[in-house]
Amino acid sequence: MAIEKAIWTEELVNKLNEQQKNPNLHPYTCSDTGKHGKCERTNGTGNGALIATKQGWVCPCGEYKQDWAH
Repeated sequence: MAIEKAIWTEELVNKLNEQQKNPNLHPYTCSDTGKHGKCERTNGTGNGALIATKQGWVCPCGEYKQDWAH
């Protein structure tokens, strides 16, 4: 699988966000290990599933960003 670096097209953003909802695949998640304390994964309110944007992934808390996807 190729690694796609951000800046992503709207088509790729839509595809990645749909992939995040697929129950047969593990979603990309925040790797915040408590440094910010804001991540839903850290405080136990969710799984920290990342949201695809044209600039790359962002955590729902807004603190963690990632610029690549497989």
